[in-house]
Amino acid sequence: MTATRRRLPWLGVLTLVWVLLNGDPTLANLLGGLAVATGVLVIFPLADEPRLHRVHPVGVARFVLFVLGSLVTSSIRVLVTVLVPTPARLRAGIVRIELPGATPLVTTLVANAITLTPGTLTLTAGSNPGVLHVHVLGLGDLETFRAGVLDLQARAAAAFTPIPGGGDDHEGER
Repeated sequence: MTATRRRLPWLGVLTLVWVLLNGDPTLANLLGGLAVATGVLVIFPLADEPRLHRVHPVGVARFVLFVLGSLVTSSIRVLVTVLVPTPARLRAGIVRIELPGATPLVTTLVANAITLTPGTLTLTAGSNPGVLHVHVLGLGDLETFRAGVLDLQARAAAAFTPIPGGGDDHEGER
């Protein structure tokens, strides 16, 4: 689908929202909404055509259970840090983690799971290539933390695998 054809529905929706928010369906309001919608789509362009993924229910269940388990253990770790602060527990840092071969969906899932987990916060996430910058409270061994994130990536990738030819968002993969 061409970029123009992908923008047309958004142009209509944004214009409709403008008219509804202003509450006055006049020609001037419609043209003003069209101008604002066009400006929004020029300033904030749509992402490339999304890649389609196959959902694996067992993989999704494993990913969700792993994230829930991480939530519990991280919550306990943060609670202990607050109740019994020590220099080692209060050590914080920003870690750069490369996610080799991660699709934008997997990168987003990993970034959100990290941010959801107490004591960690994804600061930046890039999808081409997949790279995260994560703030970590209670940072111990860097390589152990990176290995944990790569394990999370592997679980997310097992839950959602790209469908060959199902859209493309990486340069040079066609």
